[in-house]
Amino acid sequence: MHLYPVYVYVVLFLKYALAIGDEGQTKITVGAIFYENEKEIELSFDQALREVNNLKFSELQFSSVKRYMPTNDSFLLQQITCELISNGVAAIFGPSSKAASDIVAQLANMTGIPHIEFDWQIEATRQEHLNHQMTVNVAPSLSALSRAYYEIIKTNYEWRTFTLIYETPEGLARLQDLMKIHALNSDLVKLRNLADYAGDYRVLWKDADETFHEHRIILDCEPKSLKQLLKVSVDFKLQGPFRNWFLTHLDTHSSGLKDIYNEDFKANITSVRLKIVDTNPYERKKTRLSEVDRILGGQMMLPILIYDAVVLFTNSIRNVVTAMQQFYPPSSDCGARFSEPWIMGAYIISEMKSISEDDVEPHFKTENMKLNEFGQRTHFNLEIYKPTVNEPLMIWTPDNGIKARKLGPELESSATATDFSVQRKVYTVVTHYEKPYFMMKEDHENYRGQEKFEGYAVDLIEKLSELMEFDFEFMIVNGNGKYNSETKQWDGIIRKLIDHHAQIGVCDLTITQLRRSVVDFTVPFMQLGISILHYKSPPETKDPFAFLDPFAPEVWIYVIFAQLVMTLAFVLIARLSYREWMPPNPAIVDPDELENIWNVNNSCWLMVGSIMQQGCDILPRGPHMRILTGMWWFFALMMLSTYTANLAAFLTSNKWQSTINSLEDLIEQDEVKFGSMRGGSTSLFFSESNDTDYQRAWNQMKNFNPSAFTSNNGEGVERVRKEKGKYAFLMETTSMTYNIERHCDLRQIGGQIGEKHYGLAVPLGADYRTNLSVSILQLSEKGELYKLKDKWWKKHNVTCDTFHEVDGDELSIIELGGVFLVLAGGVLTGVILGIFEFLWNVQNVAVEERVTPWQALKAELIFALQFWVTKKPMRISSSSSSSGDKSSRRSSGSRRSSKEKTRSKTAS
Repeated sequence: MHLYPVYVYVVLFLKYALAIGDEGQTKITVGAIFYENEKEIELSFDQALREVNNLKFSELQFSSVKRYMPTNDSFLLQQITCELISNGVAAIFGPSSKAASDIVAQLANMTGIPHIEFDWQIEATRQEHLNHQMTVNVAPSLSALSRAYYEIIKTNYEWRTFTLIYETPEGLARLQDLMKIHALNSDLVKLRNLADYAGDYRVLWKDADETFHEHRIILDCEPKSLKQLLKVSVDFKLQGPFRNWFLTHLDTHSSGLKDIYNEDFKANITSVRLKIVDTNPYERKKTRLSEVDRILGGQMMLPILIYDAVVLFTNSIRNVVTAMQQFYPPSSDCGARFSEPWIMGAYIISEMKSISEDDVEPHFKTENMKLNEFGQRTHFNLEIYKPTVNEPLMIWTPDNGIKARKLGPELESSATATDFSVQRKVYTVVTHYEKPYFMMKEDHENYRGQEKFEGYAVDLIEKLSELMEFDFEFMIVNGNGKYNSETKQWDGIIRKLIDHHAQIGVCDLTITQLRRSVVDFTVPFMQLGISILHYKSPPETKDPFAFLDPFAPEVWIYVIFAQLVMTLAFVLIARLSYREWMPPNPAIVDPDELENIWNVNNSCWLMVGSIMQQGCDILPRGPHMRILTGMWWFFALMMLSTYTANLAAFLTSNKWQSTINSLEDLIEQDEVKFGSMRGGSTSLFFSESNDTDYQRAWNQMKNFNPSAFTSNNGEGVERVRKEKGKYAFLMETTSMTYNIERHCDLRQIGGQIGEKHYGLAVPLGADYRTNLSVSILQLSEKGELYKLKDKWWKKHNVTCDTFHEVDGDELSIIELGGVFLVLAGGVLTGVILGIFEFLWNVQNVAVEERVTPWQALKAELIFALQFWVTKKPMRISSSSSSSGDKSSRRSSGSRRSSKEKTRSKTAS
């Protein structure tokens, strides 16, 4: 500290030696200016001086000169200030912020008298600081309070939308500087003045509830107005659960809220006040409290701050006097034109800005007292508390921000009031009907309340309620929430959350950036994508006689008819041709008769053999017969080639193979229309994507007529099934999997497009969002989310037939079964004819060999079963017992042989 030269002190000592009292104590007079109705402040001021004088440090004795202001009169305030300065006061305390003029600070600055303020003021500009160099203020500065409130509301509370309500212009200025309203979005921050609703506060609260749908209110009003304001707000459910209030006045705790607090106040109400120094638990407590003890114990801001102002000044002047070893009373005068400022005043102000709170006695009432170079208090601690139950919650400090408040034994024992804001809450969960997330039970008529609902979302909310210990009730709306770009409004689940009519939104609700601008989401509880739902055509019934399909029935009739006609024509023309008549025995040169081999049997055999591409052992001789045969062969060749080509096409035409296997295939074709849910997250994905294929798909969807969009997923699924392959639906894979599992005529085309997530939606800034997210993570780690999905997606009673899809070149036994049936029919026919021929031959043998039919049958059958015998005797019957009758048998044998030869020739 720099001191004036010694000669100056000598002169001052001689001039003011009489200022020292008879007892050797230095008497110092201070001035104070109070307004009417500031009795508590005056009592606290007197108590501070009394405690300082009782300490008797440095032989300093303080006395006061108090003046009172009946009204806010600047001229009167100037006169009182000059009077105090003329009386030789070493400092002037006050007045409070009721003063509309800074005349006291200017006069103090002119005369060098320290001026100590104890009420917050609008901060002076840099130019104004030149006129306030002798002024310090122990009340928190507005810039520091602004930072404190900002950290509390933005960092700790995480409020992004709220309503600001103020009572006075000073309150508006305080909030405007604190919250930087001009830089905030007006859609998220609403501002209202209590003066506009002075006639009826119910209009204000009605607007806050029905128009703003506000759940977070920052209120700045005088403590005397607070009780009435909050009492009226109860009627509009603004004090219900999930409502949050922040009261900014530092004297909120003195408003008497505990007098009206009851179970109707379930809102979370918090406020701030200056953190006072914790009492020494070992200090002896007073048995009888005086009025000033009750005032200081009530933590009212102005009485406590004027106490600290007195302590700050007295300790600072003590240090200056100790350093100078002498006190030099001021002798300034407002009217003296050339009077010098008080020499010690500047040193006292400098000491007040630098003194440590650990070096003062008695101690300050408030914690963390530090002033900056302009005399503004930038360091202080705030206590965040619940004014309804006087429960401290947290502490804000300029250096460390917000930290939890540690309650002492005396605070814990004093918290006896019931806190209705922490009781078990009932969450309104908004959702909509969507399988399998939220559905009515099949027998819901037998249930009441929430028990008649079931689904994935119902089970998820039940598990969350068990972890977080809350109750819930469902609110049902029409959809997730679509944004109308014309009205700029949302509907469905999102609308209810914006209006705070519900606390949780759950269903197949996709997290998107657009939705996140109006609501908050928890961590995802399900991951998914987008894919294409299409109709699965059942395979056609396979026809065992599919080999007949290449030709129409009339063609087969014409072919058979042509063969019959050609057979008869062949027989007729062959009989007319002399070249086809040949001797029966080529060895006979001049036979008695000629024979024609082209009878009906042989002609039919040639026709059949030709069309079967097998040929024949006998062929025609005449040119016209050969021409006829060649034309038939040409006809057979054409028919067989056509049949073979058509058979391959017909046998593979009923194999189901889709030509659409991806989104690219869907875009490139024009037979199948495709769309999505109108206004849903899938539509938003395609409309906002920069990918070329996705943009092409979106443009095609918009241009389809009739519209390819649907109002919900259920409508899209039904449209796919109804149009049977002519429509495809783009939807989220989770809902698609659920429908495919339960409808055998649906299938997924291609893989997953993009990546999306489902999450729980909550109102912006909801304080329970973090707890919901943590609970979802716990369910995921325990495998509960997987079990829920398996329960509602996989466990069902629908069983689909499995069809084996073969390759294009492979034919099944069913398709070729008709060929085997024809073969079996031909073989059976041949066998039956052979049996009839065998029996007919047995009858002839019995007649010729004069045996019974049974003997002949037995002999012929035994011989037929002897596969190792390759030569058959002329007579195999053993019915004749006479061996001497050989001649007769030979004659009969000869006759039989001649007949057999005749038959063989006829057959050939």
